Amino acid sequence: MRPCSIFALPVLLAGGSAFAVDYKRDVLPILKSECFKCHSEESGKEKGGYVFDNLERFAKDIGPGRSIEPGDLKNSHFFFTVASPEDDSAHMPPEKTLSDKQIGILREWILAGATLPGMAAPVAATAPATPAAPVMQSWTNTEGRTIQAAMLRVEGEAVVLQMANGQTYNYPLNKLTPESQAQAKGGTAAP
Repeated sequence: MRPCSIFALPVLLAGGSAFAVDYKRDVLPILKSECFKCHSEESGKEKGGYVFDNLERFAKDIGPGRSIEPGDLKNSHFFFTVASPEDDSAHMPPEKTLSDKQIGILREWILAGATLPGMAAPVAATAPATPAAPVMQSWTNTEGRTIQAAMLRVEGEAVVLQMANGQTYNYPLNKLTPESQAQAKGGTAAP
């Protein structure tokens, strides 16, 4: 988790995907534009040993204990690197942050099993069930900015909020309106 002003981030609407994420249609364009120049046979670069333009090789990085654990964001190092802050040493791509939409697509692809075209799901039978989506609520800070996020818990003097793209943030309770503070302390959904 990273502290930051989540009220400066674009607001994403809550709810499930309106469509299933498709590797060729949704994931491949992100990898081509953001990853291939350092991680492809075509570029001649295989930084970190990762190759995303050869599906047989890419499939070897998907599965239990590998870079992408289908259905499991917490243990998917690949997701951690693209969703981490730009100043984090593990962040990829270098000197750039993927959009919330791009991160959301990669998140949904991993949660749905991280399947590749023409290949069976790497761990279809053992992939963890997708947890129920957290309840999105309105949160307003003392400057009057409102976001949609799910409350995970209160830690000390901060509320831990999760955005629709899966990123979590610690936000100081004293920087929230009294209504949002009460919502956090009571653990109740806002009307």
